[in-house]
Amino acid sequence: QHDASNLQHFEVLNIFPFSSEAKRMSIIVKDRETGEIAVYMKGADTIMAKAIKPSDWLEEECDTMAQEGLRTLVFAKKSLTLEQYNEFSDKLHAAKTSLSDRATLIQRVRETVERDMTLLGVTGVEDKLQDQVQESLESLRNAGIRIWMLTGDKVETAICIARSARLVSRSQPIFKL
Repeated sequence: QHDASNLQHFEVLNIFPFSSEAKRMSIIVKDRETGEIAVYMKGADTIMAKAIKPSDWLEEECDTMAQEGLRTLVFAKKSLTLEQYNEFSDKLHAAKTSLSDRATLIQRVRETVERDMTLLGVTGVEDKLQDQVQESLESLRNAGIRIWMLTGDKVETAICIARSARLVSRSQPIFKL
């Protein structure tokens, strides 16, 4: 049973969806009760490390999770004054209505609020292998087919996944570029 008196209500002001190029997504919301405006962002640790205030433990935690084969997702927040938001909103409107280089202009305006953020936390997500992956790779190897793994993952994550998929054995050398 829910106690509705504890619920907070927010108005969504802007959303910047996830893209593989940006490796992050963000949302700007306004608390309807307090009027606080905040930017919440989540994304890859490499991108988020540039957007947050310096953190001693983030890189260490992300590396530890990567060595366990987990994909990391970092969360951050930044509060904006009404004046800061209005200035951002005006610049965003101008970028969206530009006749040339619109995407680049929008990206630049977006980045003005996605910096000096406060780290909220980091999660490690396990990507389960699909059924029959190990068996399929073994069949390909037995047929004399060479298998290469190309990925944009962190090296530690990729190695862990390659081993769990039995793409490589524990003793097999791994070449990294």
